[in-house]
Amino acid sequence: MKKDVLITLSVSFLILVLGLFWYYGTGADVHIADMTAPPVGVGSRGQLDIVLQNNGSEPVDVWLEVENAFVDETGKSYSTSRLIISNESESLWNAELVSLQKPVKLLPGNNSVSVMLGYQLPGEYEVEVKVSEDSRLLDKAALVVEVPPPELLLKLEYEKERMETSDVYGIFGYLINHGLSSARDVSTNLTVINERTGKTVFTSSRTYDVRGNDKSALWTWPDYPYAIVEIAHEGPSGESYMPVQNVVIGGSEDRFRINVTSTWQDQVVSAELLLPPEEEGR
Repeated sequence: MKKDVLITLSVSFLILVLGLFWYYGTGADVHIADMTAPPVGVGSRGQLDIVLQNNGSEPVDVWLEVENAFVDETGKSYSTSRLIISNESESLWNAELVSLQKPVKLLPGNNSVSVMLGYQLPGEYEVEVKVSEDSRLLDKAALVVEVPPPELLLKLEYEKERMETSDVYGIFGYLINHGLSSARDVSTNLTVINERTGKTVFTSSRTYDVRGNDKSALWTWPDYPYAIVEIAHEGPSGESYMPVQNVVIGGSEDRFRINVTSTWQDQVVSAELLLPPEEEGR
């Protein structure tokens, strides 16, 4: 009985050893020497640079699998063994540059390859790279890739035009992004309050997109003001101000507080104007 148990244990151990030997094998002597990835913005193309060291004397073909290389807007992660970029190719979509279902040929010594990354949500993502030959794992390593959120800011300014019986204030707004990541579908709300009565007299809402390190103008029509406030001294001018849709008309005793608030995920930014400004008096 004991002999049978020992035989069974010996056979199991042998199978385990053989399995590990086959998986890690005595194949190519290839190691991940280095990995680097600069921070990448949301919605931008990132790149993971990998140095693979082939310690053998002959070229060898290996496969790369990169886990957590892509994350969509729902937070779902995708792995890839494709989009392997060779530093020697000139065109991004050259067949020799982008490997879809082909191994990577490593010459003896250090070899540099790069893998495309992409994320639709900010955060920190651990990217794991596996190098294999004929389904045998040769080496693996992990690196944390930073995807910072947008850094949003709102700016409002105005231009005054004096007409025969009215003062007209054209309001221009800008959604500014000082961050690396793009922000899509930024909900932006305009609220106009009459300071004399304390009542809200106008509201509107719209979404905007802004790229990383860029700004987007708030408008409903290019090169026109975002909103217009008319202060009529002898009755409204009757101007339609089209195609501007955000229009408020008041009298000489009115002063309006213009508030614009933008929201993207957990970021909320706002800016205000008081028109006519207090320094103009009545």
